[in-house]
Amino acid sequence: MNAHVKPRMTEADAKRIAISIIPDLQKHAAKAEELRHVPRECVDLLISNGLLQTIQPAACGGHELSMRSHVDVMSNVAYGCGATAWVLGVWQAHSWMFGHANEQFQKDVYADGGEHPVSAVIGPRGKATRKADGSYTLSVFWPFASGNIHCEWLLLGSEIRDEAGNMLDVGDLLVERSQLEIVDDWYVAGLQGTGSNSVKCKDIAVPAHRFLSLSALLDNQTTP
Repeated sequence: MNAHVKPRMTEADAKRIAISIIPDLQKHAAKAEELRHVPRECVDLLISNGLLQTIQPAACGGHELSMRSHVDVMSNVAYGCGATAWVLGVWQAHSWMFGHANEQFQKDVYADGGEHPVSAVIGPRGKATRKADGSYTLSVFWPFASGNIHCEWLLLGSEIRDEAGNMLDVGDLLVERSQLEIVDDWYVAGLQGTGSNSVKCKDIAVPAHRFLSLSALLDNQTTP
């Protein structure tokens, strides 16, 4: 995949940058609680400083750093805003998963560069039917989709069955946020600023290439 070429961060760069934005994040931390989601100002700080891409594959425009760097960045961002750190952590994890998907799957999100947060509910809570042409229809309800208000795309975990109802696989389907209903149900005592509202849909169509097998990923059978 030909993502836009940009300078790659080092692990030291990533940690230093995360520390440098702590004061600016602190200015908006209370606002996260009031809004019940991460403020746009915090998201813009993450994007403008390249911190969405810490462990994102280089093929998708990321810096492809280590898990150690991932933890360093999240833990330092948390000194500024805990909600922002939580959402950043899951966004980074989802971007890492793209390295295990097919090229067209990657291009759908990252063809114009790698600065796109992707929300997700990874576990197979949904119900998807694989049709004869390889495409899918997807339904059901997914709670805890942290940070989805700022995302154009979500990964939604699902059981995969054939049209006769036979179980085929479990995996994640890449879905445009515009295809989903966002349920305003995130009224909680802790992590209120993460915007972890539920999402749901009914029989939406998903192209064949927008599928990542969780069983293959966990069995190390993907091609990163």
